[in-house]
Amino acid sequence: MPVTPIRSGNAVHKIDKYFIHSTERDANGRIKLKLSSAAGYGRLTNTEEIKRKLRDGAIQLTVLSNNEQIKVKTGDAVKNNEERYVIDYDERGVKWTVRELQVFVNPSTNEMSVELLGKVYTMDEFFE
Repeated sequence: MPVTPIRSGNAVHKIDKYFIHSTERDANGRIKLKLSSAAGYGRLTNTEEIKRKLRDGAIQLTVLSNNEQIKVKTGDAVKNNEERYVIDYDERGVKWTVRELQVFVNPSTNEMSVELLGKVYTMDEFFE
């Protein structure tokens, strides 16, 4: 029986959550993602390992919508989501927060992708 780490009740500890905090291109123009663990532990570098863990539901990978390296316009989609889902209980106006865009492995292409306004973008298309 495999030993699994004990997670606290905090939502960030129920599943290993990672953020794409920056990207860079190599000499051939291929994109390289730089990931940060939300809980402050673990490092993933192998793309195939990341894809397998995403498919298995072992990790959650997100992009913050305010990432400056995103080349797709996310403003309207983020604004629409905020207006639809953020409730103004104290009548001081709509509360704005940084939105996370979920990364998934597209089963058709086996590429890590993001869906925004009904369109699926690969990481290569999504980032500069």
